[in-house]
Amino acid sequence: MHLKEVDANLLVTLDALLVDASVTRAAERLGRSASAISHALAKLREIFNDELFVRAGQRLVPTAKALELAPTVHVILAGMESLLRPSKPFEPSLSVREFAAASSEAGELILVEPLRKRLQSLAPNVHVSWTPSHRDENIDSLRNARSHFVIDIEGAPVAAPDVRVAKLFDDTLATLSGPDHPFIKRKPKAATFAAADHVAVNTLPTMTLLDQALRGEGLSCNVSSQVSSVLVGVLVVLNSDALLTLPSSLAAILEKQFGLARIDQPVPPVDLPLRLMWHSSYDRDECHQWLRGEFANIALEIVGAA
Repeated sequence: MHLKEVDANLLVTLDALLVDASVTRAAERLGRSASAISHALAKLREIFNDELFVRAGQRLVPTAKALELAPTVHVILAGMESLLRPSKPFEPSLSVREFAAASSEAGELILVEPLRKRLQSLAPNVHVSWTPSHRDENIDSLRNARSHFVIDIEGAPVAAPDVRVAKLFDDTLATLSGPDHPFIKRKPKAATFAAADHVAVNTLPTMTLLDQALRGEGLSCNVSSQVSSVLVGVLVVLNSDALLTLPSSLAAILEKQFGLARIDQPVPPVDLPLRLMWHSSYDRDECHQWLRGEFANIALEIVGAA
């Protein structure tokens, strides 16, 4: 016997016959004709190579084989009913889920950490962990569920029709310095600004974007330090006259925490889109949908505070 031979309706019929011990009553229970039930019973006998039921007056008495099948059939049908039963409305506070968000250090500080704080009260058993973001691996990571979200701040085209991309907000660039930097008192000219010491963070495209903004002046920034993380960049700035250019939303966090100052940049504003990416297989996942909404709410708060 092969699984493809067994119609689910046959199991429903078998269960009804086990309960009612009568073709007529089973037909009434299932809203079918007696001949349809008799036909189904004949098919069941063929599949299981057993009579399954024998007559004893007006009743059908199950054979040993039918009695052996009864518990399993009941479990299968109960499972099918549970599967097809309408699900309860999604309730974040009762959900228990684990997600991974791939991002740079900047994305974690701007979006993932605020989301974690929100989840503590809104959905304490929903957890979003951080995982490193690598441009060449992000699509594969989403497809294989190694990450469930990617926070992107580069804005490069995504040539993957199965990956969704939603822009959360357009950020800009901000340049930070130590609290006593001479550029705080007066806005530097473009050439002076470019010639100053600049710290480049490996995981951020900000220096490339800043150079693009200065290209019209025939200038590029003097990168005196190439560092691995935003925190290292902050420490360099606090101990020198170097400048650190970051997404404005991240600069707003760091200038408060570390007493940094914001420099008036002598360049046109540079847009830096922050985007959320996910795989289409999670489009209808209610918890995933809710988290996407929470990311969007955080973005609205950031824009409102700017």
